[in-house]
Amino acid sequence: MKRGRLALLLVAGLLVFGGVLIAYLPARWVVVRLPPELQFQCADVGGSVFEGECLGASLQGKRLGDATWNLKRLDILRGRLVGDVDLRGALNARADLDVSFAGSGELRNVTATFPLDPAVLPQAPADQRATIVLDLKRIAIESRAPHTLEGSIELQNLRQVGARPLELGSYRAEFDGKAQPDGNSLGQLRDLGGPFEMVGTVTLTPPNGYLVQGTIAGRTAQAESLVREITIGAPPDTSGRTPFSFEGSY
Repeated sequence: MKRGRLALLLVAGLLVFGGVLIAYLPARWVVVRLPPELQFQCADVGGSVFEGECLGASLQGKRLGDATWNLKRLDILRGRLVGDVDLRGALNARADLDVSFAGSGELRNVTATFPLDPAVLPQAPADQRATIVLDLKRIAIESRAPHTLEGSIELQNLRQVGARPLELGSYRAEFDGKAQPDGNSLGQLRDLGGPFEMVGTVTLTPPNGYLVQGTIAGRTAQAESLVREITIGAPPDTSGRTPFSFEGSY
């Protein structure tokens, strides 16, 4: 056999071997090599990097639940992750994804339900509890940060706990999926009932900033008294609502 033909057969064999290895690469090999600073762990890992599961997933010591994923093999050759992911446990979520290795692309049909609770989300306020519900048709991502959203985010049964327990109501922000000239994503905010009447906007600023502004009024004397306290005595407008604004990061 000529050397050239032998070399071609050797290369072809190596490519086939490499393809099989990648196709069935155990998910455990990848999970154990994640950067320690990520603080992501699995109690047990099964399957491959393309079709696998992470049982008992935790992030920064907080239990998340059991994660499963299905990724299309051929899209890896294009430098993209295409498929779906599912999480069940303290956080319930699923999404279809089409993102590049660099972290740009889209998440579609995103649904999630999880508690606003420091036991699950370390950044959550210590004295507040609620349920967060996401129903988003699309999230455009650039450089691993949300860029535009289409769909809704609800904050249900928000309440203050501790020495001064108080029901604070439920709220919904609707995003139309249109990109703003400044790169932000703008949502229309309204209350879903409760002690406060609220309308306004939510502006999400990449990579993780937010600005909430609008007007608020109390539906009860106690609620209106709290409005006066929160807004530091700012006068209401002609409709009886008081302007407010606050910002932060998530």
